Amino acid sequence: MVKNTMQKNIKKNIFNFTIIYGSTRKNRVGIRFVYYLANQIKLKGHKAIIVDPLIAKLPMLNQRFVEYKKSKVPENIKKVQKALNRSSAFIVVSAEYNHMPPPALINIFNYYYAEFNRKPSCVCTYSSGDFAGIRVQSPLRAMLAQLGCPPIKFGMFQPKVSNFFNKEGAPSNQKDAEARFNVFFDELLWYTKKLNS
Repeated sequence: MVKNTMQKNIKKNIFNFTIIYGSTRKNRVGIRFVYYLANQIKLKGHKAIIVDPLIAKLPMLNQRFVEYKKSKVPENIKKVQKALNRSSAFIVVSAEYNHMPPPALINIFNYYYAEFNRKPSCVCTYSSGDFAGIRVQSPLRAMLAQLGCPPIKFGMFQPKVSNFFNKEGAPSNQKDAEARFNVFFDELLWYTKKLNS
């Protein structure tokens, strides 16, 4: 049923974009960036799915999804797998922790593998300061490539994230945010259409 719905949507050029977010910190502000991206994707006529480690609550990895017996897969692990599996493309939203991605984000990736294969991706990073998490982009792109989920060259990189987006994800400068969103999303959509044709 899910597969049939996906095929119908692809024919209509409607795609599922999953936003994978990495932060579990108290008073996290990057979730505002996630909300903005999800809202923009919906405005473009597509579907946005958010995988949030605070909601998914995946334990620290002790066995991957494929290593569970089907009847024994915990519901939260199964729910994330279904979301990833029905995705057409991925947007990874990450802060920078000591020049590296947050551990909760890496933990999500390590549970799954085939779900990412031959689907395009992009990396969007942010920070509370001026540098927009730029140092974490390279390790994330390397990991996505290893998962068979080729990252595009563009992304949306947001400095001073708490000043730019309010709690609902509305930007202080709509024109600037839309221009930067369109640069990466148009490219990601092009690859999504090619790889899902």
